[in-house]
Amino acid sequence: MPESSEMRPPRYHHFILLVWEERGADGQHVTWRFSLQDSQKEERIGFKNLDELTAFLEKWMKESSEKP
Repeated sequence: MPESSEMRPPRYHHFILLVWEERGADGQHVTWRFSLQDSQKEERIGFKNLDELTAFLEKWMKESSEKP
């Protein structure tokens, strides 16, 4: 009979997401910017676009799920 893996409770991690719109001198939309503030480390990480934010979160989740 195969050994069943030990059930672990889910882990939670809190980030504060900040989103803001940058506008040019003419008041027109230029881009959206993002930052995450890690509630445990009190560090803030900035991202130039949604792709950077998504890549960071994907990497963070992969690395976090590999930890015991």
